[in-house]
Amino acid sequence: MLQRVVSSSFLLALGLYGVGCERGSVDEPSVNAGEATPQVEEGAPQNIDADWVASKFQAPPPEPPKDWLREIEKDPIEALKHMDPSALQARPAGSAPEAVTPIRAKNPAKYEPDAPLQGWPPVVGRFYPDLALEDQTGQVTAISDLRGKVVLLEVVGMTCKACNAFSGGNDESVGGFGGIRPQPGLESIDHYLQRFSGVPLDDPRLVFVQLVLYGTDGRTAPTEADVRAWARHFGLDRNRNQIVLTGDARFVSPETRRLIPGFHLIDRNGILRALSSNDPKHDHLFDGLLPKVKELL
Repeated sequence: MLQRVVSSSFLLALGLYGVGCERGSVDEPSVNAGEATPQVEEGAPQNIDADWVASKFQAPPPEPPKDWLREIEKDPIEALKHMDPSALQARPAGSAPEAVTPIRAKNPAKYEPDAPLQGWPPVVGRFYPDLALEDQTGQVTAISDLRGKVVLLEVVGMTCKACNAFSGGNDESVGGFGGIRPQPGLESIDHYLQRFSGVPLDDPRLVFVQLVLYGTDGRTAPTEADVRAWARHFGLDRNRNQIVLTGDARFVSPETRRLIPGFHLIDRNGILRALSSNDPKHDHLFDGLLPKVKELL
């Protein structure tokens, strides 16, 4: 267990990769992927632990930019010596963010849980599999419905401590879902998105998707009721383009478990541009995937 004396930036570097959902002892069916599947580095422990991860990844991310308005209040002369003058430039007229327009498909896809699952797990540089699943409102949402927007997609297991933390579970007013204690030292993905890309989660050019693939037992697919309860607990609003999709038994596999916790970044054309997970060969979340969000908008 990491000691609390470890610096906050070091915890950030470990945050995503230091926790993996516990792997069940039951056999899991293989997914009909149709694509090359990511492999965990040979010799990796069964449950990814923080000490092992620390030896595999890059240096901690840089410190967040200073709040120059606050610095000026404390010591205006010293602050003006060091600050970038552009930091206080006014926002150009007419550049205020647009209101979020909820995505609604003109011709909603059909949910077909018995159809073969094609293209899973996803591969960077290829089109993201066109998953069509029920969301937290009961309507069917397909990945192709989101074309024209940048998509930040999180792969979720309900018992995953990091997933609970990234959803905001370390906020005392929220807490973990179903009694899960969130990963200590992790802020919400909204916090990290703004810190490392300067983009808020409610930017109208962005859609945030949670793909919930493991339910409250940590071994099987979630129920519709559990996904609705998860969305309510963390305040994920479909009308603000925060879409929570309900996975099914087709996704339950060792390949899927390796992706949790993790984030996928999909461009406006539906191509996967970055993937961050417990696999050390994937993109680093803080200085790899998140900074790319702004580049794609």
